[in-house]
Amino acid sequence: MATYHLSLKNGKVGTAEQHADYILREGRYSGGKRAEELVYKDANLPRWAMSASAFFACADRYERTNGRAYAEFEIALPNELTHEENKKMVNDFITAHIGNNKVWTYAIHSKPATFDDSQEQIHVHIMICERIVEDGMTKAKSPSKFFKRYNSKNPQNGGYLKDRALSGSRTEIAKNLKGIRQSWEDMVNAEYKTHGIDKVVSCKTLKAQRDIAAEAGDEDMVEFLNRTPQEHLGPALAYKTKKIIEENGYDQDNIDNTLDKIYQMSAKAFGVIIDKIQKARKAAELKYKKQIELERKEKEYSEKRLAELTMSGEIIRKDFVKLLGSVNNQIKYNESAIIRIEKTITPIDQMPSKVLNIMTSGRFEKLQKEGEAIISLKTRLKEILSLYGPKESMPNNIRAEYNEKGRAYRILKADYEKQDTEIRSFISSEAGDKWYKKLMKEILEQSKDMENQKLNLLKLNNEYRELRKEIIEVGRKINPHLHYRMKSKYRAPELGNGASAIFDARNDINNLLRNIINAGKENIKRNKMTVSLNSRKSSEWDM
Repeated sequence: MATYHLSLKNGKVGTAEQHADYILREGRYSGGKRAEELVYKDANLPRWAMSASAFFACADRYERTNGRAYAEFEIALPNELTHEENKKMVNDFITAHIGNNKVWTYAIHSKPATFDDSQEQIHVHIMICERIVEDGMTKAKSPSKFFKRYNSKNPQNGGYLKDRALSGSRTEIAKNLKGIRQSWEDMVNAEYKTHGIDKVVSCKTLKAQRDIAAEAGDEDMVEFLNRTPQEHLGPALAYKTKKIIEENGYDQDNIDNTLDKIYQMSAKAFGVIIDKIQKARKAAELKYKKQIELERKEKEYSEKRLAELTMSGEIIRKDFVKLLGSVNNQIKYNESAIIRIEKTITPIDQMPSKVLNIMTSGRFEKLQKEGEAIISLKTRLKEILSLYGPKESMPNNIRAEYNEKGRAYRILKADYEKQDTEIRSFISSEAGDKWYKKLMKEILEQSKDMENQKLNLLKLNNEYRELRKEIIEVGRKINPHLHYRMKSKYRAPELGNGASAIFDARNDINNLLRNIINAGKENIKRNKMTVSLNSRKSSEWDM
């Protein structure tokens, strides 16, 4: 079950401007870590108010002494949704329960959860002036009149009337707040359903939720909800508690010592942490029990269905041909992907040359070829000298060749030495050395990544070969007379990276296995069937 929090607070005169600055991260709160928590802010203000802080400064000044300057909703937002989706939910809440005939400002904050940095704690503060501005924000009364007591006989001479839903008696406010809390529960759960998120929130107390679970006969949920309502520590105490946990550890070996120090620091913090541990343990137990029960039901159903299909002969050969063909396709694809990966991996002894070639925009490779040409010319000149002796004693045609190759040798050598000097000077410079090391590191990491992809594909191919044997064995158990004829050509999937191929292949196999069970063409609910290809438990092929 997801987290639910919606509360309504009142602010005294003299605190409104500072609180507006705080939630909007303005004024003294405009810098530092606090400012980084702000996701979005908005306001509905009279034309004369330059900002929300300026409006609530007027509320501090003109509202009656010891009066209420503002009301504020604090609401936890679903961290499974995007910021834009949460912004829309806040706007929908304001439309439904506040309206644009009142002054309001809100700020969405997001920060890591106090005791779990991997979870985002996203929430909204909505500050409201309860006065109903019936003539619209553009024609709103001046500050000196805006906050005056309402005059029922001569409304033009007094201030605006306050909305009784937020400023009436405690009984009225409690009744209205109950409806608002239920409305927010419905809004969040509707969004979860729209986005396919298997979670719900509840505005009800733990006791009320336990009673509902008990009526439904869900004993596991009753046990999960049988815990103390969690207290709120507040920022300062939460920070101190988190610091103790970070310094002393939260694992099994250190938990006792950490809890002892938290207790010495604050009995309240100790109680909250104990409640969190209890809730986490119960949540894990509940999840485990539900998973075991689901697996039991899935196994019963799949075994029953498989027996029906075996007896009726609804399993047909083409499903197995298609499945086996897909397995073969993936094996062939993986083999070609392995070859392609091997071609892209740079051997360690070739890495320096590759790096130098990148750094010189191909000049290094060209220089290497020139060096080979110089060596070839030098070798030919030596051959001529060894065969014909000094140049004066050479036949005319040989002497002409010797002179021509000699000139080419000198030109190439001079050009080679010039470029070699330039490249060496560049490589030995501070900038060149830094670049060389950076490129070498990148190529090494790339080669390591490609080697890992290659190993993954090799491992996957072994799994496919085992799977092929298991599929055939299943078919033989279902129908001993089933004949398999493997086709030589199948359409292979397009080449992609190794990780994508593994993911796609697993999806294909899971879908095809499901098709076998669905051969009877019945509408079987998603995730309500398990195909077990052997006696061992294998989550990779379970559906």
